[in-house]
Amino acid sequence: MAFLNRHNITAASGTTAGPINLISSGENAGRLKSILLTNVHASNSVAVNLFIYNSTSATTTHIIKNVSIPSGVSLELDLSEISINTSKNNDSLVIKITQTDIANGGVDVIINK
Repeated sequence: MAFLNRHNITAASGTTAGPINLISSGENAGRLKSILLTNVHASNSVAVNLFIYNSTSATTTHIIKNVSIPSGVSLELDLSEISINTSKNNDSLVIKITQTDIANGGVDVIINK
């Protein structure tokens, strides 16, 4: 799978609840600089979990957990000092928001390398 730097996590994009790999292990995405999370709902906040999942050790390390992003607001995270090894059998960058939040609008994601 090729690295994608833009994701629309919305009901319109057919996204369902559960963890969604933004970058999967094996994509060799290289060094990441930042990630921009934008709540695209007109009036409701969305709770976001962003984490690294390591498939070798089966461990999850949260970057943010249950962070509420208000309607129409963007949250930029500096990832330049966080090591994410997206080579085969290593790390995946994963986002999770609730099905209700997806149905009510969702989140746009932009990853900057």
